[in-house]
Amino acid sequence: MTQEDNHRDTSGNSPGEPDNGGTPEAGPPPESGGWAAPGQNPSERDRSGQDPSAPAAPTGGRPEFAPPEQGQPGFAPPGQDPQQHGQQPPGAGYGPRPPEQPDAGYGQQAQWRQPGYGTPPGPPPGHGQQPPYGGQPGYGAPMPPGGPRAPKPGVVSLRPMTLGDILNGAFSLIRHNPKTTVGLSLIVMAIASIVSSIGFSGYMSDYGTFLDQVATDPASINASDPLPFSAWSLIALYGGGLLSQAGIILVTGLLTAVVGMAALGRKLSPSQAWAIVRERIGAVIGLALLQLLIFFGLTLVIMVIGLVGLFVGIFVAVSADQVVGTIIAIASVVLGFGGGLVLSAWIYVRIYFAMPIVVLERLGPGAALARSWRLTQGSWWRIFGIALLATVLMSFVSGLLSTPFSVLSVIPTVLAPGAVWAAVVAGAIIYIGTVLASAITAPFTVGVTTLLYVDLRMRREGLDLRLHEAAQAGHEAGPEIYLPEPRT
Repeated sequence: MTQEDNHRDTSGNSPGEPDNGGTPEAGPPPESGGWAAPGQNPSERDRSGQDPSAPAAPTGGRPEFAPPEQGQPGFAPPGQDPQQHGQQPPGAGYGPRPPEQPDAGYGQQAQWRQPGYGTPPGPPPGHGQQPPYGGQPGYGAPMPPGGPRAPKPGVVSLRPMTLGDILNGAFSLIRHNPKTTVGLSLIVMAIASIVSSIGFSGYMSDYGTFLDQVATDPASINASDPLPFSAWSLIALYGGGLLSQAGIILVTGLLTAVVGMAALGRKLSPSQAWAIVRERIGAVIGLALLQLLIFFGLTLVIMVIGLVGLFVGIFVAVSADQVVGTIIAIASVVLGFGGGLVLSAWIYVRIYFAMPIVVLERLGPGAALARSWRLTQGSWWRIFGIALLATVLMSFVSGLLSTPFSVLSVIPTVLAPGAVWAAVVAGAIIYIGTVLASAITAPFTVGVTTLLYVDLRMRREGLDLRLHEAAQAGHEAGPEIYLPEPRT
């Protein structure tokens, strides 16, 4: 049976049609609610749309036949209660009910909701609706889990870094700017390694002469002169080693500025890197000398403690008790040298960031050491582990690069012992291997140190926020971005 049949009376006419077939009377106006219950004449309803004989419905008429103006939430004529005016509660739908639902009588609230009509639609996407994964409201794809990604204008993302971020950033530094990183290392180390190469040539020449003498007449060896090397070759060899160390220090200072700017996406040329570090050369050299004095004094103390303990142990073993003396000697050597090694490693890590601080924060050598000491407090093991891993990796790479040249340098000496050309060729081969190994390993080592320094300042001082602002501003920031904020 259809709804139309439900609304016919027993005479077969429509509710609004008279029995005599005349013209039907005009129904009530829309605002009065022209609906009548099955079997009830609409004329029996009063102007308010309520049946006088029927019990008052607490929520209005049947929800599926509510007039449009009454279906709006909160609508009611002045002076009328919305519930008495046939208003439907929020969420009630329009339209006919499904056939399987029973009729809801007067005084009852329909418990069903037509799919697609019952629940008011929410705001469209991008207008106040919160996207998943914690993304920002608005149009577009939602943010990935973990929140918005940190900007990455350069070799690393501007956020606290993991071990993989630091190592990848150091490799990316070499790959994205080889002209400055490898080029600077080649130039500086090629100049600094000349003296050591000359000294090595003289050393190999004296060594070849010694081998030829031993092979020809072993009795001709002078027992009072067990070292068959000339003084100038030894001075050039070890003096050249110090000069090479000075070249490494200069490369470290230059590449520190390159890495600091590479984090913001700037690719410094060699001339730009020199312009930044030129005014800091005195502080860089002063820091290197100060660190050298610190470790030289520490080494001297360790050796004195170890040797004194060894001599005391020997004296006790000879004069008093051999067992006690042996224990003292062994304990002095183990505790002296072992403890000294541990102490040296601890101090080395605590002043590990002095060079980046001198270059990027523009502090003096002493202030840089104190600043590094404060900055590394509470992070010793993490810094030690990453620095040790980088050192092991670069030692392995340096060995792979320099070992073939070291082997080749021996061949001329063996083929022509004592010949000048053989010594020159051997020195040239060693020179090429040393420069090549330094040009590859120095940028990586400096990159790890500087990126670890930037990471620690992000964690301790919120440096990433300042770098975010510099990256979003669109202008090229200089090394002044790393200056520490004044303390209040």
